[in-house]
Order: sequence, then structure tokens, then C-alpha cells
Amino acid sequence: MIEAITPTPYQSTLLSVPEKWNLLLAGGRGGGKSMGALLVVLRHVEKYGSQARPLIVRETHKAVTELEEQLDGLLTAAYGKGVRHNRAEHTFRLPNGAIVECGQLDGPNAYKKFQGRSFTLLVIDEFGLVRDRRWVDLLKSNLRAPEGIPLREVRTANPGGPLHALIHQNYIAKSVAWHPYEVDGEVWVNCPSTLIDNPHLDHADYERRLRAACGNDEELFRAWVNGDWNIARGAYFGSALDERVHMLPVAWPYPVDRKAWRPFIAMDWGSSAPSVTYVCLKAPGDVGPFPKDSLILLDELATVDPNDPNLGLGWPPGKLAEAIHEMCGRWGVHPHGVGDDAKGLEDTLLNVLQRHGINLQRPRKERVAGWAAMRERLFNAKERNGRPGMWITGRCRYFWQTVPFLERDPSRPEDVMTDGPDHAADAARYAVMHANVRWGTSRVASGHY
Repeated sequence: MIEAITPTPYQSTLLSVPEKWNLLLAGGRGGGKSMGALLVVLRHVEKYGSQARPLIVRETHKAVTELEEQLDGLLTAAYGKGVRHNRAEHTFRLPNGAIVECGQLDGPNAYKKFQGRSFTLLVIDEFGLVRDRRWVDLLKSNLRAPEGIPLREVRTANPGGPLHALIHQNYIAKSVAWHPYEVDGEVWVNCPSTLIDNPHLDHADYERRLRAACGNDEELFRAWVNGDWNIARGAYFGSALDERVHMLPVAWPYPVDRKAWRPFIAMDWGSSAPSVTYVCLKAPGDVGPFPKDSLILLDELATVDPNDPNLGLGWPPGKLAEAIHEMCGRWGVHPHGVGDDAKGLEDTLLNVLQRHGINLQRPRKERVAGWAAMRERLFNAKERNGRPGMWITGRCRYFWQTVPFLERDPSRPEDVMTDGPDHAADAARYAVMHANVRWGTSRVASGHY
């Protein structure tokens, strides 16, 4: 017999969502989302008994262990000594015959232990921290159940993390909270919470700990407290990049005269990852509000999966070259500039592109110096100090989808995390470094990069 377990008002609300709909528990930190997901599991095993086979996954072993202990406490409170917890197998066998399993999901080896098995409920805790969502997508094929048991997926997530941009684009922006919407033919409901929704927390103390965890990242702190996924969370560019200042209209009002604007292209290559190419302009100084030598990212070619900002379309160099020619043709720009090289082809990528009429030189790849130069130009534009700035048109959709949300590397704060969707940022960095060297405005500091 289950003991009385009292959910918070927020958890009661998410438990009232029809079981046929998937749940995205996305909001601020400390709102009781993980416990809410476990309560969904508890109701599922109680309702469907011996037919219930929930699976709960996190990315790291440590995180799985923490969640498993939390689940142990909940199930013990509900079923008492009748719960058999096998810590070696990470399973719970309940008196009614239900089996709950916890697991790590960080790559192909971790997925193998789930392959070919069936589960009736799938919980992805801390979905935003997953480095590669392919394994989450594969797990969906393991959802199988007898007739009468609705198959369901529950995901929890906080703002920030490698999948921030994907979650914001594919889920948060699709609908207001608590209203159903479709993603890939499935119905989802966003169920946000903040620490205010958790009466078990000392809110003032928890806010202090969140602030300490954020360091000087004020935007991330506000996102974690308020659960606001629309914040351009300044993990790296938040204090420099402002859409209201730096985004130019899609309709470019000035003729692109080659002599005046000195156009070039900047490319970050990718096949399984996105490839990003920009048409770049250098302001002549007497046209528009741009100081001389300011950099404008005019147009963008991004070979990116529309549902995953970190996944490319697998284009071969020839197809990419055709698309670059088409983009440059719109502006009357000769396709030359800077782009990273790649091996593994019959020839180097730049040589292959050159045979297709695209002439690129290798970029300067000093990451820290490049980010510093990019931030300096963004600050110049923001402060209107008369120095060369940087602007990006609304045509560069992938830039605006990803760059404002890039994380700072916690082990190297002057750099950007490399496992997020940094492809647009890399191409922009190459453009900045190429422009600075070409026109003599570089302020690169010495050091190890």
C-alpha cells in the first residue's frame, strides 16, 4: 500500500497532463523538475503494475548514481521493504512486479546495453547537458508496450548547456507553457518551474549558491533563477552581443561595390557537423553608420539539420561549392577569402574547392585571440566609439540561433565550449581575424593558444 506522498502544486499540475502527451520539464533550477519526473514514474508503475518498465537515464555515471539514490528514497517511501534495489544492475523490482531501471547514456557503448529491449516510459533527466542527442533519439525506438499503456517520454532541462539552442528552437519557442504542440509528429507539453515553485527550498540560500556557481555570468544566473530560455545567456558573448544593436535588417540597403566594401567569404567546414560560410564586407567609412573597416556578416550559408543545430547535412565539397557560388552570385562577390582546411579527402579541402573556383586561404586559428578580437568589435559597435565594429544581418539565421547561447569553457574561461554548436561562431571568428590582419587592425596578444 502506497504511503501518502504529497507533490508540490507544480508537480500536481504536471501530473494532471494527459499521459498520451510527452513532457518537457524545462525552467529554472531548483523548481522540483527531477522529482516531478520521478513522481510520473511512480504513478506509472503503480497504475500499470507488472507491465510497467520505466527507464531513467542521465549522461554521466555520477549523475545517474545521485538520481538513483533519490529514486530509492521515493520508492521505499511508497512500497516500504518490498522494494528490491540492485545497485550493480541499477534496477528496482517492486512488489507489484514493475521494474524500474536507471542508466548512463553518453555514447554508443552505453546505448548497447539498452539495444533491443523494451520500455514503457522513458525519462531523460538533464536533457540539456547531453553532448550528443543521437543516443536519446535511438532510445525512442525502445518504447514499446502492450495495448492500453500509453508510450511516453519525459525530459527535464535547465537553461544553458550544449543543447540550449536546440531546446529553445524545437520546444520552448513552439508554444506557451502547458499548451500542447507537435514535434516530429509527437505531442509535447512544456511544464516550466522555478525555485519559487519549490516550497522545500530555502530560496535565499539557494539563490546564493546559484550565483556562486555562475561566477560573473549574470545572464546565466537570471536564466537559472527565472527559467527564461529567451535570455541570450551571456556565457560568453552575453555582455558584448545585443540583437537590438548588432542585428541589421534582412534587406541590405547599399550596393555591394567591390572596391568600396572589399567583400570576402569566411568558411568553417563541416560534413557530419554543419558547414557555415559568410559573405563578409568591410565598411568603407563613408557609407551608412559603420566606422571605416567595420565588419558586416551580410549573408550566410549553413548546412545544418533544421532540428539539430549541431548536426550537418553531409554535403560533399562539390555541392557546397555550388551553393557558395550561388550565394556569392546574389551579391556579385568573387568567392575568395578564408576557410579551414580538412583532410580525409583525395586532396585537401581547399584544393578541391579551388578546382571549383573558390579560392580560400587557411585562417588564423588562435581561438582565444580570435574571440577577444570578435568581442572587441562587438563592444565597439555597442558603444559607438568610432572604432571598427561588427554587425550581422538577419539573413544569418544560424548565427543568431546559436552564437548568443554559446557557453564559456569552465576550465578555460577565456574560450568557448567546443562541444556546443560553435560552427557559426568559428566562421565569424575566422572573418574577424582575416579582416584584422588584412587591414592592420589586429591586437593579438602573445601567449599559448
